[in-house]
Order: sequence, then C-alpha cells, then structure tokens
Amino acid sequence: MAHIQLQEGLPGIVGPLAFSPDTAHPLCQLAEVLLRGPNTLTSAEREMIAAHVSYRNQCNFCQLSHSAAAAAHLGGNYDLIESVKLNPEAAEVSNKLKALLAIAGKVQKEGQACHLRGRYPGTPKRRH
Repeated sequence: MAHIQLQEGLPGIVGPLAFSPDTAHPLCQLAEVLLRGPNTLTSAEREMIAAHVSYRNQCNFCQLSHSAAAAAHLGGNYDLIESVKLNPEAAEVSNKLKALLAIAGKVQKEGQACHLRGRYPGTPKRRH
C-alpha cells in the first residue's frame, strides 16, 4: 500500500521526485556526486554497479537508465553492461570492479532478506 499519492505515468524515481521538489533537488545533487563526482572509480564503473544492483532489484526503469548511462560512457558497449548485470564474474571488467559488484550483490541480497523479514541488523526483534 502506497503511503503517498504519486502522479500517474511517471516511471521509477521520477514519481517520488515530482511529488516533493524540495527533497528532489538535494537527492539529485547527491546522485550526481555519487555517480559523476571525483572518485577512484570512473562514472562508467559506478553506473555499471548501479545497473547491476537495479537489475537484481528488478527495477526496469532504474536498470535501463543506469545501463544507458554506463553504455554512453563506454561508447555504446551495451554487451559489456549486459554481461555485468547477468554474470559479473565472467564480465570483461577489472578485478576491482568484479569485487565491488560482488559486494554490491551481497548488500542487495541481504537488504532484500532483511526487508522480507521486516527487520534490519542491529534492530530488536518484534514482539507479537
């Protein structure tokens, strides 16, 4: 059940951003810094990690958006992006990126498990 009413027809995060422009601007600034700011990872590598996690989260809008951004940074190499999403261990990327993709996958998986259990590490168990 949704807690807020979102405008119809706005995919992915666009709906929540349109709902609250006051929070949308700082969130977009944060995303800009995380995905394109100075870092030891290239923007393409960061977008590939985001595409991989979004794919695992089954968020079509996000995985397609991050895939397109990563491919744009890589001269249109969608084949590499697909291999990163589907089988990062076999993808032709650096060992560093493979390790980061593995960590991101574990965090995504544990986050999903915690969400399904209704609790997160460090929180007390619910009393029924």
